[in-house]
This record gives sequence, structure tokens and C-alpha cells, in this order.
Amino acid sequence: MSSKDEVAPSETDQQVLACWNTLITTTYVDDIKHLKGTSDAVFGFTIHHSLIAKEGVLGLEFHENPTRTLELGTQVLHEQFEKYGVRMRPVIRVVEFGDEYLRRVDDLRMRDRNYLVSLDVKLNDISHPYGWLKKAVYECKDCGRGVVKMQRRARERESPSTCRPCLLKAVDYMKDDEVPWGLFSPRPNFKMILEECKYEDIQDISMRQITYNKDHHLIHCSSKNEIIGTVSDDLVGDLTAPAYVRVNGIVRVQPIPTRNFSKDTRRVLSIDVLSVEELPITDGLSS
Repeated sequence: MSSKDEVAPSETDQQVLACWNTLITTTYVDDIKHLKGTSDAVFGFTIHHSLIAKEGVLGLEFHENPTRTLELGTQVLHEQFEKYGVRMRPVIRVVEFGDEYLRRVDDLRMRDRNYLVSLDVKLNDISHPYGWLKKAVYECKDCGRGVVKMQRRARERESPSTCRPCLLKAVDYMKDDEVPWGLFSPRPNFKMILEECKYEDIQDISMRQITYNKDHHLIHCSSKNEIIGTVSDDLVGDLTAPAYVRVNGIVRVQPIPTRNFSKDTRRVLSIDVLSVEELPITDGLSS
């Protein structure tokens, strides 16, 4: 299977990559070296948010486009892992967000989609681990060209519609033979390469808003303001419920779980969890 065309990183991406490289090589090289010989397949690598915020372009891009910024950071971190002989796959876990990110579950709205937030919550329930198709790899049956389609969780699987090289050849053929364009109807002709597809382990967590005082004594745990979050990779199987935690993540919009037709436009908020920090809460409600 021939590879898909490579796209050069944008100027902004290059700046972000350079910032990540500076941050990781000046702060975390010793930590990376100490991981050599660890046998885990995936490793959650903790990075403090304050260090990201100090890196100018990196701090701005992480605030405005956290998903893409973390992808670039993971690329740099993976290169450093390989350089120092660490065979695990790294996942960046950003912790200790500033107070400006602290929100309440009941205050979140659809307009907060794709925003970074920190939530102080009680973990009520954790689902069984399951997986989803994150990256689907296809091959054109006619020319053998590979096409990668990134998928969205809890959505219909996306497939390529046309093969560009084959389409261009067909267009040239149409021009030479003067075939009417009205008869031109290209059909997708792809097969999925299962061995090259990428899956991700995940768990769903059910969370309720909590309120506590300056001494970390629990004052209130909401019985109605609940939100679902999704943890992945190294966090799967690592959490227990009940527990009081600060969840740092990205607000997402998902179809309602009870939808009964494919084009249902109703949506609910959820959280793509980036990191989980334990809170030293004293449960005064149970005494």
C-alpha cells in the first residue's frame, strides 16, 4: 500500500513544536531517562500547566486549541522517548491548571464546547473498559493508495469518498474521450486495512459537582448536576469510585445516549478527561 501525501506543518505548528521541544528537553530529560526499562505499554507523562503557560505561543495555542497542541506535544515527547531508549507510548497529562479554569458542572453550557475546564467532583460510577476505532486506514482497490480517516467517538464511521489519483486519471480520460460530464459518477472503491487501524481503550466516568470549604471539608454533593467524562489509555482501570477529585479536561458535545434515529439533533455535554488529581476532601456529610 502506497502512503498518503505528507502535509508540511503550518508555521504555527512549527512554533508550537519548537516550544514543546524547548520545554521537554530543558525540564523533563532526566525524568525520561529514568523511565528506561519500564515495561508498561502506555505511560501518562505529567506536565505542569504553569510551564506550558510560560512558553508564549505554546500557552496560547494550548488554551485555544488543546487537542492539536497535545498532539504536537506527544510527537515531540515520543521522539525524546525513542532517543533515550524508552519503549513506552507517552500520553501527556497536564496537571495543576490555574484557578481561571475552575468551573462548576451546573454552569457549563453548549457555548463552552472545546474549552478547557477543571471540575471538582465526586466520582460516582465508572464503566467497564471498552474501546473505539480512533484511526481507520483504507486502501484504494484500484491503485493501492492508502488513505487515513480519523474517526469521532460515538459517531458513524467515516470512509473515504474518492481516491484523488484515480479521480484525476478519470477526469483526463473524460476529456480525451469527450464523454459528457453528466455521465461521470465516481464510486468509492476502498477496503479497510484492519492491521493498520488504531484503537483506543476508554472508560466512562459519572461525576457530580461538590462544594467544600477552605479546610477541604465537604459541604455539599449535588444530587442532580451530573456529567459524564471519558478517560483513556493509562487512566483506564486506574480510577476508583467513590472518590473526590479534580478533573481537568475539554468540554465536548455528544449525541444524547437515548437517541432513536441517526439524525437526532439533540446533544449533551461531556468531558474528554486530560488528567485527574485527587482532592484531600473530608466527607463531613457522612458523620
